[in-house]
Amino acid sequence: MRKPAQDMKIIDRNKDYYDHLQGIWGQDPKAVYVRSGSKVFSADDRPVFLSKEIPDGVHAWQGELVLTCGFTEHRIYVENSRDGLVVEPFFKRTVERPHEGAPLTLDCSVMTWMRKCPASYFVHCSHMPSKEKFISVSVRMLTEKPDPLLLSRYGHGYSFLGNAMADIRTHYDNPILSSFPLTVIPAEEVFVGIQDFLLNRSEPDTTDRRTDTEKLEAAGFDRKTSFRNIK
Repeated sequence: MRKPAQDMKIIDRNKDYYDHLQGIWGQDPKAVYVRSGSKVFSADDRPVFLSKEIPDGVHAWQGELVLTCGFTEHRIYVENSRDGLVVEPFFKRTVERPHEGAPLTLDCSVMTWMRKCPASYFVHCSHMPSKEKFISVSVRMLTEKPDPLLLSRYGHGYSFLGNAMADIRTHYDNPILSSFPLTVIPAEEVFVGIQDFLLNRSEPDTTDRRTDTEKLEAAGFDRKTSFRNIK
């Protein structure tokens, strides 16, 4: 992990697991993370798929979390069943984002797998894919051109990878990850990802909007004597 010459400063009354990295190398005045509206999760308002008690009718919850730290997107597999909770990073990539976006975001796309399908309405039930199969298909969908046959071959249980079938979808700006709890991404990666995003946003616009004539004048040409009409 690249170590910055200086650190960003975090302004927030709430604390997270990567906050301790600020001030180690001296603070950069251009990188100030005002973590406004930071979301602190409690045991009562965490997403349902993190429940400690699995309802009788539910077999398991399975899906992915997308943690975006600046321009770096971390894909994280999540599964909650009677065998316990599994949270495992499986893919990372660089993405383009608007500068006005939140430096840190968390998106959850999770399916509820039922023990038995009610006859009255459609739900996800039975044939839940293994963790290995889920991750394999997800990576293929992220790295290759989407193949409609891939979805039909594996069934509706995989088609939510494009957010089509997930029945639990949530989005959070500036979440306090340690309260989710979600601390599987190294603190340094979260910190540096946010800092790079802030520094990129603070860089001045260097687009040269001068006309060709103005550029030539700046190079020493005289408008009256150098731009004559030749007949």
